[in-house]
Amino acid sequence: MTTIKYIFSILLFVGLLGVTGCRKKSDDPGPTALDLRLEELMNDGTNWVLGSDGVTKDGLDVTDQFAGFKLTIGNKTYSTVNGLSPVWEPTGTWDFQSDNPDLIVRDGSTQVTVNLSTSALTLIFTAAGVPGGRVKSVSGEYQFHLVSE
Repeated sequence: MTTIKYIFSILLFVGLLGVTGCRKKSDDPGPTALDLRLEELMNDGTNWVLGSDGVTKDGLDVTDQFAGFKLTIGNKTYSTVNGLSPVWEPTGTWDFQSDNPDLIVRDGSTQVTVNLSTSALTLIFTAAGVPGGRVKSVSGEYQFHLVSE
């Protein structure tokens, strides 16, 4: 009789372990809004290129100045082709501003508003000219309307 109680106790214990081990882990919060936005911006490693709305500076079309523009976004890094420095440097860094997935800071000082849909990316920012350089010709508010290449 003691053996039966012993075996029954072991089976009950193993059964309880099995039931409690099958509970869903609630301590994994899943990806954050920033994680999801980062993945969207990185675009599976595919370049962002100018869409049909091109580039505007202070509301004027300046798309022709950025012919062949390409933007590749990495994990807090970026690279460009035909970025017309200082508007876009050939390479740089970025980070989200204040945990907001719609605001990034590029190269430590340029605040960029991010509008992202399933097929298009719009980046809005103000570029400052280079002291002693083409200040008036480069400085202003830019809107880059991009699509996946």
